[in-house]
Amino acid sequence: MTDPRQWGRGDIRRITTGDFPDAVVALVDQRQGGRFCHYCRNSGLSTPHTEPLEFDHLQPLSKGGDNHHLNLVWACRAHNRGRSNRKKAPRVPTWARKKGRRRPR
Repeated sequence: MTDPRQWGRGDIRRITTGDFPDAVVALVDQRQGGRFCHYCRNSGLSTPHTEPLEFDHLQPLSKGGDNHHLNLVWACRAHNRGRSNRKKAPRVPTWARKKGRRRPR
């Protein structure tokens, strides 16, 4: 593998989270400060352990983004799928709207 800090630059292929090199995953973990949903944390939500985490592209691939580590954040599946190719975060995910999982005050 080439330098993990350069890996994915200009690469616009759709890649599953499991197909990213471990060194690139480690760079995202380091930059983000761990594995948690970026959007849940910013909304004050605690992602349930049953909700899978996936890589989300800050600049969507369809809008000119790439697979470079600086364009990736961890997101729960609900936020990642709800965000689609929009740059802004989606509204509260379905799992958080269920009874008893409301946002802490």
